[in-house]
Amino acid sequence: MKELTTPEIRKRLLDILVVFREFCQENNLNFYLCAGTLLGAVRHGGFIPWDDDIDVAMLRDDYDKLLDIARDNPIIKDKYKIISYELGTSHYPFLKILDMETQTIQSFSDEGHNNSLWIDIFPFDDVSENTELRKKQYRKVGILREILMLNFAKFGEGKTLFKRIFKPLLIPFAKLVGVDKANKEMIRLATDSNWKGSPIVGDVVWGEYNKEIIKKDSFTNPANVKFEGETFLTMSTWKNYLTTTYGDDYMELPPESQRENHELKVWLRDSMKEVK
Repeated sequence: MKELTTPEIRKRLLDILVVFREFCQENNLNFYLCAGTLLGAVRHGGFIPWDDDIDVAMLRDDYDKLLDIARDNPIIKDKYKIISYELGTSHYPFLKILDMETQTIQSFSDEGHNNSLWIDIFPFDDVSENTELRKKQYRKVGILREILMLNFAKFGEGKTLFKRIFKPLLIPFAKLVGVDKANKEMIRLATDSNWKGSPIVGDVVWGEYNKEIIKKDSFTNPANVKFEGETFLTMSTWKNYLTTTYGDDYMELPPESQRENHELKVWLRDSMKEVK
């Protein structure tokens, strides 16, 4: 198999995003650039120079509609596949779209048959306006998220010495809880009916209680941003979103020690027959 260069990886990631935009337009769905992808669009006009992924957000209603479509047919244009825990095809509580022509290796986890280049689609759920209640909800989800990640962590791998030493001790406990139980509880907490109708939303399953918390009506009249020469939607309050997520100095480059990525190695599969 041919190993892809960084520009080739980014080209294929952008291709997934463009195809997904067309798919959403055809199905009357909306998604919004978020997290590092939005920061890259605003600060760099595209990918953050050291980044190697794409993140988008969907409000829970559109997210669930996308799930229903994918239950009938998860394949887009023969080469892209929608996967998620709810579909029984992923161990994550959010959607991914895979480029099935590729195969990847990550440094710290092994995702089995889902080791393909991907973009992430995060559901944004109604959350409490009360900071303490929201913090309690996110704390519970955070513990479950760590348990989930330990279920497919590689022994002896980690970005810090602490993680390399203690991760093997925690993995057996995490496997006792299991992927299924962790995901079900995370999704239950994220879609808690107590907060239904709240004017603010957040990325409960994969975010933090005090970041990426925005007014729901920010999605009603979205803004356009350029990413690698293509136009995509984002929330109208994107400046506030970036400030609360990355700080007032989000336009400044972070120290080199903080410039992290997935440390991906990507190959082009020899044949589509290798994809199951």
